[in-house]
Amino acid sequence: MKYIEMTINTSKDKKNLIEGILFDYGIYNCEEVSSDLVDELDQNEKDWDFIDYPLINLGENIFALKVYPENISDAKKLKIELEEKNLGQCIVEEKDDEDWANNWKKYYKPLEIGKKIAIVPEWEDYENKGNREIIKINPGMAFGTGTHESTYMCLELLEKYVRDGDEIFDIGCGSGILAIASLKLGAKKALAIDIDEKCIDASFENAKLNNLEDKIEIKKGNLLDVVKGRADLIVSNIIAEIIVDEIKNLKNHMDSGGIFITSGIIKERRQMVIDVLAENGFDIIDELEKNNWVAIVGKLNV
Repeated sequence: MKYIEMTINTSKDKKNLIEGILFDYGIYNCEEVSSDLVDELDQNEKDWDFIDYPLINLGENIFALKVYPENISDAKKLKIELEEKNLGQCIVEEKDDEDWANNWKKYYKPLEIGKKIAIVPEWEDYENKGNREIIKINPGMAFGTGTHESTYMCLELLEKYVRDGDEIFDIGCGSGILAIASLKLGAKKALAIDIDEKCIDASFENAKLNNLEDKIEIKKGNLLDVVKGRADLIVSNIIAEIIVDEIKNLKNHMDSGGIFITSGIIKERRQMVIDVLAENGFDIIDELEKNNWVAIVGKLNV
């Protein structure tokens, strides 16, 4: 099987800006090649999605990201954008690996989040010592394994704010992990929406893995355009610019007191999101930050 590998030679201070651009291309996971990654892993290993390099032998001041665009056209456009913005030098290669589609699975292990949740890949065993709600996931190429900071924080906040009997909208659902977690935490119904067909397929598969087909509705569409009805809680893990556009329509789908949880926001764009929430009648009631990513909770007060 042929695939596209792009190496972005850059610096660590540009990582978050690059990740924001990668999200626009539907690229949600990356491999980090860094001479100082060993020290960071010693602090918190679960912060990193993929490690498959002889890091100790790397020279000093080396930092690169490896990503896998879906096609050569996207790779070329991404290369031009990153280089024009002086975010790094990119090398694009076409490679052949018959088992590439499964190689990433060896890096994905059960992950406990908060006090109640355990994310468990369907091919892994998990001994549930803490009586956690187990969410079985086969993310495929869709975003949402729990390891990325933005997903991790959304799951922590869902544990805090989902109430028994809630109706949930998950906008930009990726793998469906947030909608599924909401149901496991006591929600009555969940609506999951994404514009990407791969995400729709992944969400259907994961709903089936967790025996929740009767409680989750999955639709293909752009944000709230295909949504009817109202929710008690809306969660959206996308990027700041899209979230800002989405906020303007939230009042049409929730009553006063409704909760909006959002992430996918790099720290530099935090205030932009907060300002738009305030302009549209939301009080900021909670906030988390993890490795320069931010998650924000707003409560509708109109």
